[in-house]
Amino acid sequence: MNTANRDRLNILIVGAGSWGTTLSVVLAEKGHDIWLWVRNKETLNQILKEGKNSRYAPDLQLPSNVTAFHDIDNFKQTIDVVIFAVPSHALRSSVKLFYDCLDRQRNLRAVVNVAKGFELDTNLRLSEVMGQTLPVRLKSAIACLSGPNISSEIAKKLPSVSTLASPNQKLTGWLQSKFSTDYFRIYTNQDLIGVEIGAAVKNIIAISAGISDGLGYGTNTKAALVTRGLYEITRFGIKMGARALTFSGISGMGDLITTCFNSSSRNRLLGQKIAEGNKPDLVRKQMYMVAEGYNTAKVVYRLSRQMKIDVPITLCIYNILYRGADPKDSVFSLMNRKFKPEIEQF
Repeated sequence: MNTANRDRLNILIVGAGSWGTTLSVVLAEKGHDIWLWVRNKETLNQILKEGKNSRYAPDLQLPSNVTAFHDIDNFKQTIDVVIFAVPSHALRSSVKLFYDCLDRQRNLRAVVNVAKGFELDTNLRLSEVMGQTLPVRLKSAIACLSGPNISSEIAKKLPSVSTLASPNQKLTGWLQSKFSTDYFRIYTNQDLIGVEIGAAVKNIIAISAGISDGLGYGTNTKAALVTRGLYEITRFGIKMGARALTFSGISGMGDLITTCFNSSSRNRLLGQKIAEGNKPDLVRKQMYMVAEGYNTAKVVYRLSRQMKIDVPITLCIYNILYRGADPKDSVFSLMNRKFKPEIEQF
C-alpha cells in the first residue's frame, strides 16, 4: 500500500463478471489500486486489448489503476482487501485457489463476499463456506456486501445503497468509508446471518414474480408476492438466527423490490421464461449469468423441511423447478391455502 496515502488501498477482486467488473471501476475511481482476477483467458485478452469487459460490462472503461490478470502463481502484490465476486457454487473452489496467496498476505484486513446464495451441497451460508476454507487468522475478517445492486445502474452512477455486514463492527466501519462514493452509499449491519439470508432467499421470490409476469398477472399479484414473500423470508431468517428488523432494510425489502421489479433481473427472467412454457433447467442453462434462486430454492426447501418452517411460496417454486409443477396450478394452491391471520408470531 502507498504509505504516503493511507486511504489508498490495494484491493484484489476475484471474479470479472458484471458485479466484479463494476466494483473494480467504482473502487478504482475512489482512488484505490485494483487487481481484477479474470478466470477466462479469452476474456482477459479482450480486456487487455480493449480496456473494457465487453461481455459483462460493455459500457465501462476500466481506469488505469485496474489491473486485470489471470496467473495467480506470479501474483506478488500486497493486498489490504480481497473481494470474492464469483457465483455461490464457485466460492469454495475460488477461496481454495487463492488460499496460498491469502495466507502470505500480512496486511490483509478484510475478506468480502458479494455473491448471494447458499452452497448447494452443504446448505451453508457463504460466510460459513469462507470460514471453513480461509486461513484461520482471516475468519474474523469476513464480511459480505449486499443490497439492491443492479450493476448496470451503478455503472451509470445512479444513486444506490448497499450494506456491509459482519459481527465485527470495527471492520465494517473501516470498510464503509473506503467503499462509499457520492453515488454508492454504504451502510453497516452486524446481523451477518440476516443480511445473507435476505440476499439469498429474495431470489426465490423474484422467480415467483417473474412467473406472475409471464402469466400476465398484474400489479396486485406482484405486490402480494412481494409482501408475503418478505414475511416468508423473515420467518425463515428468524428461525435461522437472524434479527427481524434486518429484513425491512437494504438487504431485505430493498433487494427484494429491486429483484422482483427490475426487467434485467436474472431470477425474475427465469420465472417469466418458465411461465411462458419453457423448461426450468433448459432456461437456466441458456442464461450465461447465474440465476442464484434456482439452487437457493432447493437449499431453502431442504432447510425448511428439517426445521419445520412454513415457506409456501418457496414450496411452490421448488415444485415448479424440480417436480414439473404447473405454474397456474401453483398459483391456485397458494390462493386456496387454509385461512389464517396476516400477521402471526414467529
